[in-house]
Amino acid sequence: MPDSDNAKIGRAAVITMASVFLSRILGYARDAVIAHQHGATLNTDAYNAAFAIPDFLNHLLAAGAMSITFIPIFSRYLAEGKEQEGFRAFSTIATVMGTIMIFFVVLGELFPEKIIGLVAAPGLSPEQTVMAAQLTRIILPAQIFFYLGGLLMAVQYARKEFLIPALAPLIYNAGIIVGGLLGGRQHGMAGFAWGVTGGAFLGNFALQLYGACRGGLVFRPRFDLSSPALREFIRLTIPIMLGFSIIEVDNWTLRWFGSFLVAGSITWLHNARRLMMVPVGILGQASGVASYPFLAELMATGKKKEMWDTLSSTLRWVFFVSAGAGAMIFALSPESVLLAYKRGAFQMEDTLQTASALSAFAIGIPFWCSQAIVSRGFFAMKDTWTPTIAGTASWAIALPVYYFLHKTHGVFGLALASTAGILLSAGALYVILMRQTVGKEGITQLPEYGKMALSAVLATAAGTYALRATEQLLSWETFAGSLTRLVAGAAFIAVIYSLTTFLLGCRTIREIRNIRRKENPR
Repeated sequence: MPDSDNAKIGRAAVITMASVFLSRILGYARDAVIAHQHGATLNTDAYNAAFAIPDFLNHLLAAGAMSITFIPIFSRYLAEGKEQEGFRAFSTIATVMGTIMIFFVVLGELFPEKIIGLVAAPGLSPEQTVMAAQLTRIILPAQIFFYLGGLLMAVQYARKEFLIPALAPLIYNAGIIVGGLLGGRQHGMAGFAWGVTGGAFLGNFALQLYGACRGGLVFRPRFDLSSPALREFIRLTIPIMLGFSIIEVDNWTLRWFGSFLVAGSITWLHNARRLMMVPVGILGQASGVASYPFLAELMATGKKKEMWDTLSSTLRWVFFVSAGAGAMIFALSPESVLLAYKRGAFQMEDTLQTASALSAFAIGIPFWCSQAIVSRGFFAMKDTWTPTIAGTASWAIALPVYYFLHKTHGVFGLALASTAGILLSAGALYVILMRQTVGKEGITQLPEYGKMALSAVLATAAGTYALRATEQLLSWETFAGSLTRLVAGAAFIAVIYSLTTFLLGCRTIREIRNIRRKENPR
């Protein structure tokens, strides 16, 4: 891969990582406000269940994949010098698919109680179901803004413009916090729900409309069902609509099985998964977003091997860092949860249960990051079927594991089943993409991932032992004790992890240093 492309991807990654990092901080602040005001109760379970229908609608119409499916289409128009045709394609897709989304949102507003009671969270009490339905009606319109905003972001990504799209999650999370602070105590969880819709309108739609129009976007409503671009768009999105993304279906499955456990279980799983997704978002999702336009551009010009090299280079360094992060979070899950959530109505039992789930989620961090990057290799090749089939099959295989482990190990078991599902999905996608691009040549890279995984296991074991040995000297059950143990423990695990990868001959860290030297020559 040319050094200039490395530098461009690096700059894009910095912007998106900064966005995700700040967004995760705001996301933590949002969850902390909820935990402080309401703890982990029947009401917070109902609030989390209220996202079931909006999330399903988002998946059903592939709203979460708008930028993924539209970027290669718009990139081709730009590569061929047909920008105005690209704008017409945008107008047609936004008009037709936006109208369909509005129809389903209205339909969802009419029957939320029945849907929640039958398929979303059947273990909730009647009172919780009614509350969840009321909150669902408030949250549903946000899906329209997410849907159209995804297309507007795709236009900017295709032009290698990342700054304004990077602001969307910040404004969205800020909106939820403001809604909760202004209305949370008086109106309960409804204040946070109004913040969801307000944040989605401002951050994901209004600001993105400004960014796309600033780049020259021209929009005129076009309801043209015969448009070739619309047909291509539908062809790419149908697999996502029909199949299951492991990311979305995992969240739904955790919520479904969690509704049959004790009160607070859905909230414990939600909070633990949120903490796990901090490094996943910063490392995996941000790197996937940053590299995707470059992967799509390489495939648009027929450079399949160069696309694999670009993706593989990104994947190795992300796996290296995320495996270390997973080791730290596994060993330090009680300290992490106590510092993040234990205050106000969120008590020690909530802390222990959330930490138990977090430790199981932490094992899957490098695989969640890998899935976010590898899947974009398929999307760059305009192959949306393979990730969908792999995600659906992985979920189907893991479903009995969810059932068995939730019966035997509660929230810890559900989190462990989630990790098994993402491991299976990410592994399958990597093998298939390797065979479709470079064949057996890619096998030579597998020992590198094995070295990093083994180093993470050894660092986790050493860190866990050291933390237990010092527990009598410094307890984790106080804020000061947890903070000290978190800082010292993370540093210790990082040193052990780095030393172990060096002793095992891991070359990834050397590659990262070489890239930095080329970008910053003395």
